Amino acid sequence: MTPRRNLGHYSDVRNRVRSTNRLPAIASAPLLAAFMLIAGAGCGSQQSAQTSAATSPTASSSTAPFPDAQALVAAETDNDNWPLAGKSYSNNRYTALTDISAANVGHLKRAWVTQIADDGQQEAAPVVWNGTMYLSTPHNHVLALDAATGALKWENPYTTPYALLYFVNRGVGLAGGKIFEGTQDCRVIAVDAASGKTAWNVQHCPNTQNSWYSSAAYPYKNTVILGTAGGDNGNRGQVQAFNTADGSLAWQWETIKRDTWPGNTWQHGGGPVWAGLTVDPQTDTVFLPVGNPGPDMVDTKRLGGADLYTDSLVALDISSGKPRVKWYYQLIKNDTHDADPAMPPVLFTGKVAGKDQLMVAVGDKAGDFLIFDRTSGKPLHKIVVSNQTGLFTTVPTLKGTSACPNHGGGIEWNGGSYDPKTNLFLIPSTNECATWKILSADPAYIPGQPYTGGPLPKRRAGTGVLTAIDVGTGKIAWQKQFPYPAQGGVTITGTGVAFTSDLRGMLYAFDTASGKILWQDDVGSSIVAPISVYRANGQTYVALVSGEAGNQQIPTLPSTKGSMVVAYALDAANTVTNTAQAQAKVEATVHVANTGGAAGTGTVPYTPAQVQAGKAVYASQCSACHGAKLQGVSGPALTGASFAHSNLNVSQFRAIVTQQMPLTAPASLKPDQYAAVMAYLLSFDCVKPTMSESGAAPFPVTDQPGFKSVTVGGRSCPVK
Repeated sequence: MTPRRNLGHYSDVRNRVRSTNRLPAIASAPLLAAFMLIAGAGCGSQQSAQTSAATSPTASSSTAPFPDAQALVAAETDNDNWPLAGKSYSNNRYTALTDISAANVGHLKRAWVTQIADDGQQEAAPVVWNGTMYLSTPHNHVLALDAATGALKWENPYTTPYALLYFVNRGVGLAGGKIFEGTQDCRVIAVDAASGKTAWNVQHCPNTQNSWYSSAAYPYKNTVILGTAGGDNGNRGQVQAFNTADGSLAWQWETIKRDTWPGNTWQHGGGPVWAGLTVDPQTDTVFLPVGNPGPDMVDTKRLGGADLYTDSLVALDISSGKPRVKWYYQLIKNDTHDADPAMPPVLFTGKVAGKDQLMVAVGDKAGDFLIFDRTSGKPLHKIVVSNQTGLFTTVPTLKGTSACPNHGGGIEWNGGSYDPKTNLFLIPSTNECATWKILSADPAYIPGQPYTGGPLPKRRAGTGVLTAIDVGTGKIAWQKQFPYPAQGGVTITGTGVAFTSDLRGMLYAFDTASGKILWQDDVGSSIVAPISVYRANGQTYVALVSGEAGNQQIPTLPSTKGSMVVAYALDAANTVTNTAQAQAKVEATVHVANTGGAAGTGTVPYTPAQVQAGKAVYASQCSACHGAKLQGVSGPALTGASFAHSNLNVSQFRAIVTQQMPLTAPASLKPDQYAAVMAYLLSFDCVKPTMSESGAAPFPVTDQPGFKSVTVGGRSCPVK
């Protein structure tokens, strides 16, 4: 095959373009597009454009003052608080606090632990202001905790009714006395920061059948900025700003530059801004890591075009209210390995030859780390921090090809941080290879379903690495290996202590200059969220959220201890433990026991013994993502009203289960196990068994013509 290369572009930089061989289409387009279980919701189920929806909080309110626009601009020098997801608009997780040092970091003890009822893939950054911590949960609850004790102050239990791919959220925004959050069901919500009551709730995605919000919310001046996710579902990425007063749209910018796409392929070109963004308040510039093109994993439709601005770093001038591109750089051309830039850019002033230079850094899931001149977009350094074997010389095929990193590898959404004292940038990444196999090179776009050539590859036993890069030279200063993937970002203190984590749930402290490990602790659950450092009641705390690995699950991970917030302090005498008893239970709000939903049509053969066998297999192989009651944890729900919007017949449902589940190890079960799982799911979804004079027959291990005429519906009949 023709080699595949990286391509960059900025102002007058020349492009390098690669081409790939075309592949034949062999799979049914509708079946392929429905390859994953998607609990989509139609537009008709959305709330009105603006709702009062004032859900009462579950605990007492806070009276703390809140940051205004000026305080957020000054967040970089505010070391008592952590007012934005990345601490400041620069997204550089650095604090000048000096209480914790290399000499005493070994004295860190757990000060408090707060359990989270909404268990799942916890990706939120704890936001802290004047003694109160605010965080979002996977199903879009918002919690306010006492930052010194972890005690619940209030909860806004809005629960998103569906997810098109995964239940995740990366954090809230705080400004002007309101908490802001974007949700999986395309809503932007403002919550009163003192009481927890909903201030306003609006629907804003351009298309609710292929888009959603999962990134942190970024308040800026009198707006809150969000990017849409959905590149794997055939959306067109949008960056949107909403007025903080009422949620009305202030401006929006589409990531797809239509004249750079062949024909009409731009219509579902992807380009999501799913991981986050960065703001330079001095120049009113937003820096965007624009994601993968659509369809994912195949480039047959889009060969011959630059497909801008997918897989690019874009500097967007928002000073006039009419966004315009100042410069861009395309990290990867014709991405076929889901290798888009996941890392929100980091702004910093680095030193080159002893002179200060305004810089911006970004990384992608291919393991590329790049540093640019922030003003011109000129690339200064490019360093490969993960194994890239086969990634740019192969494409996924019908038989499968080997390439590294896997889709969960390289640099992920928490990125890294810059230390101004050592001029080092610390970046975690993951090494993991995969077999990349597609079902079709010409998938069809179907609303509400993934737009991809095939399932993402099976996860393997990935490992992590922390790399320190000399910003002045672009050379690697040191590297440290982890036994598990490294996706939790880096937070650096003014004393040169760098906190980071691995997927296993280990929290580490390193010496920034040398890479020497200073301290570590086993949190007990998977970590894919960043680390916040703040002061409360005169004490410095190191805090993070942990939970399930979700779509980052690898086969070597041990079981978790559920979702929790953990805060550490020096020489903490006792650990305060807060239960989740007062918090809302997700399964109680997503209508799992839904007996009044739309009924399915028809019957299928399965036996009671299969149902019980399938229940056991599901519990061990599927429940971590989809929930013990099929309610959806990190993956979508498999029952009830939201699942019914997928409009799947039993044949499609079976193909999804047998080809795509478990999510991190698709098609890995035995045929009789898949048949049993189908029996269990269909029984739970109230699809009745076909009965004959001889009784019930087992669910078959192969597809049957009659399955196409049987629909699942939206009812739930929990299996005892």
